[in-house]
Amino acid sequence: MTEKNCEMKSLTAYQRIRDMIIAREKLPGTRLVISELEEELGIGKGPLREALMRLDRSGLVRNIPYKGAVVAEAPRMREIEIIYEMRVKLETTLALEAMHNMDESGIARLESMLAEMQPGLDLQALYHLDRQFHSLIYEYSGLTHLCLVVDKLMESVDIFLINRPRDSNDLARMHEQHSLILEAFRKKDEAMLKDIFKQNIKNGLRLIKKVYSRFMFH
Repeated sequence: MTEKNCEMKSLTAYQRIRDMIIAREKLPGTRLVISELEEELGIGKGPLREALMRLDRSGLVRNIPYKGAVVAEAPRMREIEIIYEMRVKLETTLALEAMHNMDESGIARLESMLAEMQPGLDLQALYHLDRQFHSLIYEYSGLTHLCLVVDKLMESVDIFLINRPRDSNDLARMHEQHSLILEAFRKKDEAMLKDIFKQNIKNGLRLIKKVYSRFMFH
C-alpha cells in the first residue's frame, strides 16, 4: 500500500468511526476493538490505529491503559458554554482576518455552498455543508494553527448538533444567517460580520441546550 493510499484509508476510517459515534451507534464507554472494526468497516489494522489516534486527539475517543480505545463521554453543559465563549472570540477573529484575504473565487465558493444548503436537505448533509462553509472562511484567514483549534472545539460538540431533531424555524434561521455572512463578506462590512458571526455561533449553543438532556440521559 502506498503512503497516499494509507492516508486515504486512515481518513476514511476516521470519518466512518466519527460518524458512528456522532450518530450514537457507538455509545460512550463502548470499546473500539481493532479486530471488530476491521471486520465491520473492511479497513486494515494500520489505518484503523491511525484513525483511533486522531479520534483521541479530537476528544471523541479516549485511549485507556489496559482497556484500549473507548468512546469518550460527551462534555457537560458548563464545559460546552465555555467552549462557545471561546468559539465566539476565536472564530470571529478568523472571519475578520479572512475578510481581508477573501477573493472573488472564495466568494463564489461560499455562494455555491449556500445554494446547496436548502432547509429540505438531509440534516446530516446540511450540517456537513455548514462545517465546510465555515472551514472555507477560516482557511482564508491564513491562521492555520488557530483553524486546527477551531476544528477540535467544533468536534467536541458535533454529537449534539448533527443529529438534533429537524425544526423548520431553526433551519430557516441558519440559512438566513449564512446569507448575511456572505453579504457581509461582499460588502467588506466588519461590524456586520462580527454581529452575525456571534449570532450564528451562539445559535449553535441554543440548539444544544434544546437537545442536551436527550443525548446525556437517554
